Amino acid sequence: MPPARPRRRPRAVHVLRTLLAVSAILPGLLAGAALLVVTRNRRRAINGAVSLWGTLGTLAAGIRLEVEGAEHLERHRPVVFILNHQSGIDPILACALIRHDFVAVAKQEVRRNPVLGPAFAFAGVAFVDRADRAQALRALSPALDVLASGLSIAVAPEGTRGDGDVLGPFKKGAFRIAMAAGVPIVPIVIHNAGDVLPRGAWIMTPATVRVAVLPPIPTYDWKLERLDAHIEAVHERYRQVLAA
Repeated sequence: MPPARPRRRPRAVHVLRTLLAVSAILPGLLAGAALLVVTRNRRRAINGAVSLWGTLGTLAAGIRLEVEGAEHLERHRPVVFILNHQSGIDPILACALIRHDFVAVAKQEVRRNPVLGPAFAFAGVAFVDRADRAQALRALSPALDVLASGLSIAVAPEGTRGDGDVLGPFKKGAFRIAMAAGVPIVPIVIHNAGDVLPRGAWIMTPATVRVAVLPPIPTYDWKLERLDAHIEAVHERYRQVLAA
């Protein structure tokens, strides 16, 4: 296991940056609402809100994204984007990276957040109760309709935030959806989001976050009986990239 990174002591400016980064969701919502009124197009409104939050949120937090393989974010849609979950800042990173025409899957607890809950609901996020496996599978099933409509989905297959650089096991939901829809999986490997907001911390500190977007993984020829092996192969690829 890699040694834990020392936490930098937050300063008043970091507190201000954190407040601005979280609050950046509000102008995104306002911009989305304005687009909805003008265009009567909900998807265009959601795209505007998501993209603006990603841009303003990373700017306010002092996050510089260093992205390898950025071309894979646009070239192959619709796809199932999967992201490893390191930090509470990951939703902002996902918005900044994917930007448009996607629907996210988030844990049920987020729905009760007074800021993120309404914003994510507006964006059409599918909320999943991790404690109820049957409900979680039902909640994931509409993603097939999302993919059929031409939109992508974004899922953190670990299902919960990891402990620093440790990669947790992958749940099957995202992979079942990709296999059933016959769309590729695009892995997004986040290296060091914990430099901005470590687990258990509340204050963001500026940092360069390294991201590797891997080439799409076809699923059209996957078989259910081999699903565990396919998931393990993707998990191993994450481990290799994170180790590098």
